[in-house]
Amino acid sequence: MEWQRNIKTLTTDELKAWLRDVDEKPYRADQIQKWLFCQQVRSYDEMVNISPALREKMAKQFTLCGLKEDQRSVSVDGTVKWLFQTEDGHHIETVMIPANGRYSVCVSTQVGCAMNCAFCRTAKMGFTRNLEAGEILEEIINVNWYLKDNGFMNEEGGVAQVTNIIFMGMGEPLNNLENVHRVCCTLHNQKLFNMGAKRMTVSTSGVVPKIKELVDRNTPCCLAVSLNSTNNEYRSSVMPVNKTWPIEKLLEAVDEYIRRTDNYVTFEFVLIQNITCTPKAAKELIRICAPRRVKVNAIVLNDGDDPTLHAPTPEEVEDFLAAVRAAEIQITIRNPRGRDILAACGQLAYKKEGKEC
Repeated sequence: MEWQRNIKTLTTDELKAWLRDVDEKPYRADQIQKWLFCQQVRSYDEMVNISPALREKMAKQFTLCGLKEDQRSVSVDGTVKWLFQTEDGHHIETVMIPANGRYSVCVSTQVGCAMNCAFCRTAKMGFTRNLEAGEILEEIINVNWYLKDNGFMNEEGGVAQVTNIIFMGMGEPLNNLENVHRVCCTLHNQKLFNMGAKRMTVSTSGVVPKIKELVDRNTPCCLAVSLNSTNNEYRSSVMPVNKTWPIEKLLEAVDEYIRRTDNYVTFEFVLIQNITCTPKAAKELIRICAPRRVKVNAIVLNDGDDPTLHAPTPEEVEDFLAAVRAAEIQITIRNPRGRDILAACGQLAYKKEGKEC
């Protein structure tokens, strides 16, 4: 079954070209995008300075709201998780994490994922398709609607809005780079969302050629790499991507990214008992990080579906952190959020009638 393209996917130039094709003035593109991204309207009828005839043309050609909220779960810690249904009947999850006046959103970029990381529930879904840029933007806009409808306020007393975007939900963002790039450019556009590049983080499992392409495209974002192990044997056992692009190739890409962008890279590091949270792993992590402009974001393994993987004890975690910090490596331990609603890192997966889908 065919479904309409999401109007939010179009760049300004693409929208202008379409307007010309339907005998409308191209300058209307700026007006339409202000309604879409500044006012974040929920209906074409809200675009009061757009003629009814043009609104009808848009409605026939494009979907305005391509995601339908199927379920919303609220954690005891304030984290919110949405289950959205796409136009073609698939499901994705989106997470909003409130903290100290900030509202960070972890967005999905694909329906399912093909990377098959052992510690991630999304891997069990397999890969279905990439999300359009408009669908990813709608994840963010839906969160803004939630904040507005429920009276959330920012520190200045105005209506709260999403402050940070993390491309770390379902899917491998760099395997959908065309749409992720479009989203970042739209968010960064001063006339639209006006979000700084440092407030957007694209996380990758280590798709080396796409890291280079991210730099070539000058995508406005920060880069995070799911390192998760310090040697090829262990990394390949939990992240099959390492068999294609081993750590040496990944670090070459990271070095090039740092050199060309002059930005830090964040290494995400899941602490797994007897694998990544050991004295040997700490020494190897120090060796990798010491010569590079990187910081480490560590997280204790969340409950998953692999019975062979276990979280380390609090004492093992403290020993690991102390060893890394003693070498003056910047490492923080991420406080898991939303575990009670399966919204924490590695826990996103659509379930229907008790089965993974």
